[in-house]
Amino acid sequence: MRYSHFLVVVFCLFFLPVVALSAESSGTGSPAATASSGASYFSTPSSGTVNSSITTSFSDLRDAAAHETNPRSEDQDQFIPGKSIVPIKSSFQIYVESSTGKTLDVFGRDLFRNVPTTFAPLKSVQVNADYVIGPGDALQIRGWGMVDIDVNVTVSRSGEIYLPRVGSVKVAGVKYRDLQGYLKKAVGRIFKSFDLSASIAQTRSVQIYVVGHALRPGSYTLSAMSTLLNALFASGGPSVTGSLRNIKLKRSSEPLISFDLYDILLHGDKSSDQALQDGDVIYIPAVGPQFALLGDVKKPAIFELKQKSSIADIVSWAGGFESVAGVKNVIVEKNINSQYKTVAELQADWASIEQKLAQLQVEPTDIIRVFAPGAAPLEVKAERDFVRVDGEVKQSGVFELQKGETLRGLLIRIGGTTEKGYIYGTKLSRESVKIQQQAKIDEVVDRYEKDIETNAKQRLRAQNDPAQAAVVTSELEAQRRLAQKMRTIKSEGRIILTLKDYRAKISDLPEVPLKDGDTIYIPQIQGTVDVIGAVYQQNAFIYQPERRVKDYLALAGGVSFTGEKSEIYRVCADGTVRSNRNSGMGGRVNPGDAIVVPEKIQRGETFMQNLKDWTSILYQFGLGAAGLATLKTL
Repeated sequence: MRYSHFLVVVFCLFFLPVVALSAESSGTGSPAATASSGASYFSTPSSGTVNSSITTSFSDLRDAAAHETNPRSEDQDQFIPGKSIVPIKSSFQIYVESSTGKTLDVFGRDLFRNVPTTFAPLKSVQVNADYVIGPGDALQIRGWGMVDIDVNVTVSRSGEIYLPRVGSVKVAGVKYRDLQGYLKKAVGRIFKSFDLSASIAQTRSVQIYVVGHALRPGSYTLSAMSTLLNALFASGGPSVTGSLRNIKLKRSSEPLISFDLYDILLHGDKSSDQALQDGDVIYIPAVGPQFALLGDVKKPAIFELKQKSSIADIVSWAGGFESVAGVKNVIVEKNINSQYKTVAELQADWASIEQKLAQLQVEPTDIIRVFAPGAAPLEVKAERDFVRVDGEVKQSGVFELQKGETLRGLLIRIGGTTEKGYIYGTKLSRESVKIQQQAKIDEVVDRYEKDIETNAKQRLRAQNDPAQAAVVTSELEAQRRLAQKMRTIKSEGRIILTLKDYRAKISDLPEVPLKDGDTIYIPQIQGTVDVIGAVYQQNAFIYQPERRVKDYLALAGGVSFTGEKSEIYRVCADGTVRSNRNSGMGGRVNPGDAIVVPEKIQRGETFMQNLKDWTSILYQFGLGAAGLATLKTL
C-alpha cells in the first residue's frame, strides 16, 4: 500500500469532525447523529434545579457517594428553631444532579422537617397499659369507704410509695394495668369495705444518648413514655451522612436492636419501635448504599439499599407508576458513565411486567429511569438542554442551556476561565460526532486486521525455510497484538475549533451553537511539546516561544535513519493537524503540540512497517491523549 493512499484516508478522516459540525448546525446530520441526539445522556428532566457551581468531577462524586462514612459539620443540616430544616446535599445527591441535571430528595428525610428543638410528651396522651411503674413516676391515689385517701405521691429511688395509715408499698416494676388491683391488695391487708382508684399523674424522665450520624447527637432527657422514634425526632433524625435503615438501640448487656425507618415510611408499621429505658444508647451508622429512581413514578427520590432489591420493589417504594391501569409498555434505563442505557423494554399486561421487573436487580449508586409510555396523559413541557463544563473554569458542573447559546456565550456566562485556563486547548465533544468517528476508526481497524490475515497466508505460503517461517510468524503475532491495542482507542467526539495560536481568548472562540449533552473541557496551559515517532529520543520538551519544529527535532536527537522527513506532521493542542504537505510545519509551535515523525515506507519492506502509518491515521482523528498514549507505546 503506497503512502499517498494513506494520505487520502488521513485527509478524509481529519475533516470528519468539521463535517459533522457543519451537518449538525444545518440540521441535516446523519442518522447516527440524529439517534445520538435523541439519546443524550443528560436527558430532559421534568422538574428540579441545577447546581451551577459543582466543582467536583463525576468520578470523584461517584467515589465520594460510594464511600461516604464520616460526618462533617458543614455537611450536616442547618437547624433553625421554629423553621424547617434546610438539608445540605450529600455527595450522592450532587453526583445524581451532575449526571442528570435534576435534584432529587432523599426518601424519608422530609419526616424530620419542622421538628421542634426539644421533645416534651403531650400531657393529654393516655398512658399505655403496659407502662411499667418506676422511680420518679408521680401517682394519684384515692380511697373511700373505711379508708379515706387522696394523695399524690412520687415513687422513690427504692421503688416505693408511702400511703397514710398503710405505710410503704413497693410499686416499681408493676405494669400500669395492674397498679389499681395491686394497691387494693396491699391496702386490703389492713382495711376492709373500701374502694380505691390509682392513676399516673406524671411519668418519670429517662436519660438516653443519640450518637453517630445524627443531626444533633448528644444526651437527651425524655419522658419514660418515649420511644426510639421519639428520640430520633428529638435529635433531628439522621444527618445527610446517616442511615435511615440500620439504626441501632443498645441497652446494657442486651443484644443490639435494629430499627428500619422504611417500615414506617412504606407500610406505617411501628411494631419494631421500642420503648426507651434510662441509659439507652441510639446509634445511627453511616448511610448504606444508595441509588436514585426517576421517571414516570409518583415520587422520584434517592433511596437507601439494605438488602437485594428489584426494580419492582423500588417502583413500589416510589409510589408506583403515575397510572397502572394503562401500563403495557415499560422502559428501564440506567445512567452508566453519565449516559442513559436501556436495560429492559417490556411489553405485556401489567401483571407480567411486574414479574419481569422483579427479576431486574438494583445495584449501589445506580441511577435508574423508568418510563411507561402512554400510561397517563403527559403534560407538554418545554424541553430543557444541559451541557457539562469541566477543567480550568470559574464554575464547573452541569448547566442548563439558554436558547441558542453558543460555546463562547456559555463560558462568558459562567464567569470564564481561571488564570491557568488554556483556551487554545479547549475540547468541545459531542455524542453524535463521537459515534461517527468511532465508526470510522472501527472500519480502519477491521480493514487492518483483514489485511494482516491475508498477508499472513501469502507470506507463510511463500516460505520454505523453517527459520524464516518462524520469523514471519513472530511478526504476524506482533501485528495481531497491535491490532488488539488499536481496538482500545476510543473516539472523544471532539469538534475542531481551529484557533489561531496559544494566545487565544474566549472572544476568539467560534460561535458554535451548543447542543444537549455536549461536554466542554478547558485544560491547564501546557508547558511542554511532545516529540514522538522515528527520532532518537522521544520526549516532552519545555516550550519556548522562539523554537520551531526543527528545534524540537534537534532536541530529540534528530530524525532517525528510519524516519520519513517529508511526512513529519504536528498535532496541535486545538486538535488540528499540520504537515509538510499543507505547509504547516514552518508555523508557530504552541504549548501542548505534538510533533510526529512517521517511519519510512519503502518498496519491498515487511508489512510490519505499515503499522506506523495506520496508527498515524488513527491519531489524526483528534483522539488526543488516548491516541498519543497508544502511539508512544508502538
